[in-house]
Amino acid sequence: MGQQPNIELEIADLPRPSPKPDPARAWTPGRPGELGGPEDAQFGAGFGTVGPDSGYALSLVKARELELADGERRANTDIALAAVASARAARFGRAPMGKDVDLAIALLGLDPAAPEATRRDMGELRKRWFAAVAHHPGRLHGFIASLDPGVLALTAEDVLTRTAEGKTLINH
Repeated sequence: MGQQPNIELEIADLPRPSPKPDPARAWTPGRPGELGGPEDAQFGAGFGTVGPDSGYALSLVKARELELADGERRANTDIALAAVASARAARFGRAPMGKDVDLAIALLGLDPAAPEATRRDMGELRKRWFAAVAHHPGRLHGFIASLDPGVLALTAEDVLTRTAEGKTLINH
């Protein structure tokens, strides 16, 4: 529409462009469960220690050849191994790596270098401990919480040596 000739427009009356998109508004966490910072994280029994990229442990475990006990399901064993490897990695504040999976394999009696009796006995225990673990995650959480933090600091070779000497490393 044209300007009426009897009205004088000042510079302030002219249309001004507005920024697109609008400037960002301030945001603070407001939903339950959101953490505002590291000081908001809860620690202690039942919370565990969260480590970066824990899901990568499952990829590392699936790449391994495992000799399972009769009646043992690979999916349950994979989840248990990944949880132990992730717990060990989180203890050191890093993402899981091959050495963590090596420890988990040795600790749960899946290492071919372990004595035959240990592998057989641990196979029976694994079937009981990790049966339908995907449907009952509390069972796995309880198992991980029951592990001695000192055991998670060992190497796979140390675990094999101690189990060959007849020492019990898992009190579950």
